Amino acid sequence: MQPGSRTATPELSAEVWLRTKGLRVTPQRRLVLDRMLQQIGRHWTADELHEALRAQLSELARGTVYNILAELTRVGLVEELPGREGSASYGVHLTPHHHFYCDGCRRWFDVTPVGLGALALSPDDRARFDVQAVAVVFHGRCAECAPHGAPHR
Repeated sequence: MQPGSRTATPELSAEVWLRTKGLRVTPQRRLVLDRMLQQIGRHWTADELHEALRAQLSELARGTVYNILAELTRVGLVEELPGREGSASYGVHLTPHHHFYCDGCRRWFDVTPVGLGALALSPDDRARFDVQAVAVVFHGRCAECAPHGAPHR
């Protein structure tokens, strides 16, 4: 994946990303990150990833998946988002991006908002805070959950 791009390329595989972030490449780490890179934009629970990957590596323990996701989050390859009933969702975070949260199905989607250049803190708030990053979350219903299958305008 090229910086600024949201699609994976074979040149920058999970192995390369792991090494770039100083993590040892293990079959389990590579398997988890490979699956996430194959579906950039999807947000997984640890249990969903564990279930999806057990067919490829039957000895993969659920705790191992949780530990790998924590490591990937710590080094900035993955982001953790609040999920359904207290379980977190994890998505690839190789470039800054924003999210839409569906209040119906409780899934997260990556979005590209326009007009963020005008977003700023008030002068009083700028004096009180040093902004390191901006994360925008839109709430509503996805096309599957909105009445008649179409989101409200």
